[in-house]
Amino acid sequence: MNKEGVEGYWGAVTSSVDWCEENYAHSYYIAEFWNTISSLAMVVLGLLGVALHHRSLGWKLSISYLLIVVVGIGSVLFHATLQFEHQMWDEVPMVWTACYLLWVLLGEHGDYGKRKNSYGIGILLYCAFATYVTSMNKGTTQFFMFQTSFGFVMWSDLYLVYQLYKKARPETLKLFQQGTVFLIFAITVWLIDSNLCFVYQYLPNPQLHAWWHVLMCTSLHYFFVACGYESVWKEEKKTNVRIGYCLGLIPFVQADDKDGRKKES
Repeated sequence: MNKEGVEGYWGAVTSSVDWCEENYAHSYYIAEFWNTISSLAMVVLGLLGVALHHRSLGWKLSISYLLIVVVGIGSVLFHATLQFEHQMWDEVPMVWTACYLLWVLLGEHGDYGKRKNSYGIGILLYCAFATYVTSMNKGTTQFFMFQTSFGFVMWSDLYLVYQLYKKARPETLKLFQQGTVFLIFAITVWLIDSNLCFVYQYLPNPQLHAWWHVLMCTSLHYFFVACGYESVWKEEKKTNVRIGYCLGLIPFVQADDKDGRKKES
């Protein structure tokens, strides 16, 4: 939401979307201050996820967390500048992340898993197509094409997560449910912030898009931990893994050495 006549360090807005936060309200150098700061939650969560899981869950989940870091950095650039080229560093990695997660999740589902490489080629082609339509359009058409192409893959991911939930072990049921709660809140605040900016002419702005960043990456973490734990039990039948809590709050998959000692990253 622009204040008429206000222009900061990065100049006129060239991105295809400008969120409800008032531009350059807190800093001459940061277009959307709270949206920028909250994007760092993705960077922190991604790095923490790698640190906690690179031994217990291996490279597939580590790549997932690293992609979240890339999305977070792109989101910082986008919201700080509101420039189209930096918007692409936010949205295109989101497409890549959703496509990668689809490939990983397909590997966890019976017959799909047996043909994972074949599906991988199709996913790669779709990812290239979605990247093209996201980055080569402008204005409202660009935003629509991104939301459509990204949304199709993300809802497919969630469908496969739901299939894992239906067969989940007791240890992960609560994690799946908590991830779903955070996801519902995240989608709700995103929809409100996307469609009801006009109400902030009369009410204080609660910075809902910033909360979307925090809620969504929290939801992803719960799903990553739950799906990762299920994958370990399904493929490797490990009995030396359990759900632990970092600082008594943040869930993660904890591996023990053969002698029973905790092996933490």
